Amino acid sequence: MILHQVKPKSIASLIGNPTAFSEAKKWADGWQQGSVQPALLVFGPTGIGKTALAHAIASEFGWEMFEFNASDLRDEESVNRLLGNAAASWGLFGARRLILIDDADSLSGREDRGGASAIAAILSSPKQPIILTALDLYDKKLQAIKAHCQPLKLQRVHTSSIAILLKKAAAASGAIFDDNQLSSIASSSSGDVRAALNDLQARNLNARRDSEKNIFEVVRTILKSEKYAEARKAAFDSETEHDTLKLWVAQNITAEYEKPFEIAEAYSSLSRADIFDGRIARRQYWGFLRYSTDHLSSGVATAKSAPYRKWTQISYPDYIREMGASKAARTLRKGILKKISGCCHCSIEQAASYLPLVELLAKKNAKETAGIFGFEEEESDFVLKKKAAKKETGKKKAAKK
Repeated sequence: MILHQVKPKSIASLIGNPTAFSEAKKWADGWQQGSVQPALLVFGPTGIGKTALAHAIASEFGWEMFEFNASDLRDEESVNRLLGNAAASWGLFGARRLILIDDADSLSGREDRGGASAIAAILSSPKQPIILTALDLYDKKLQAIKAHCQPLKLQRVHTSSIAILLKKAAAASGAIFDDNQLSSIASSSSGDVRAALNDLQARNLNARRDSEKNIFEVVRTILKSEKYAEARKAAFDSETEHDTLKLWVAQNITAEYEKPFEIAEAYSSLSRADIFDGRIARRQYWGFLRYSTDHLSSGVATAKSAPYRKWTQISYPDYIREMGASKAARTLRKGILKKISGCCHCSIEQAASYLPLVELLAKKNAKETAGIFGFEEEESDFVLKKKAAKKETGKKKAAKK
């Protein structure tokens, strides 16, 4: 069977998320009436209609569509050459252009050479409607751009709505399915419209997809697993970031395993996962990821000599908690180093070695030192370690009482 999946012609033809689609229509109406709107950042799980919404808007309003993937916009030069030109000019016969940037949460990273900041500059004063899609609004990779965007959340589509869509798609292609078969495909899709249409086309009536597992469940499954495949599946089914999952597993090994040789073998597997992650970073070959995942899941699971039948409390990683607690201090320190590097004409790394000298200068004349480097009051206190001293004094007073 061949399904002809045409692009949607109107917003009304989309299924699910009626409130969000109504907001998107208001946004498009604003542009149509000449009112400049911030870029629309559409986020949510895969297969729920983020890209389809952009195509529906372009079709309904008669706008030209310019579609980019974030991987095409890695550096400032490509952003200005591709996106800048498209976003600054009008379409044929004066029609508006709708700019779509898919997978915006892959903008930053080791390969990004100013792409995110260049896109942020364009988003700050848009001349044409711009829509970006992403999985998670709170992904750190979106930090540079989301301040210039209007967020719009799409959620997984209800099973009954998907079943109705499948019935229409099947009828349009001349395929025959009974209601039970369509309901089965819709239920198995877990709210993913694209997956449901793919299963319909493949006549995959028995598809089964695990919904995203809670991180606590994933870690408990890995540590409790008796089978290699079971632990591996838990890790691969999880949508938790790979490095984060590694931290969770590392934190909880000693809570589950009791024998020293089991603990040593488990951490040895994690170290081998780190080795493969290092190779990924150096060679940019992501094929090594499966080996790393095998070590952090199945390698850890099979390190125990026998399963433990006890209940284990899964703990939040200390590293993530400590990094979160020290985020404000690290941000403040980074700002100070930037000011020192600017005054001393050196890199931020070199500026760190000057910090003790700046501290000595501040102790002799805090006001003059702050004037030289442009320190705010909070930054001067940080350099002089005043807050740390106040905290220590407070602890001593509390101890005396």
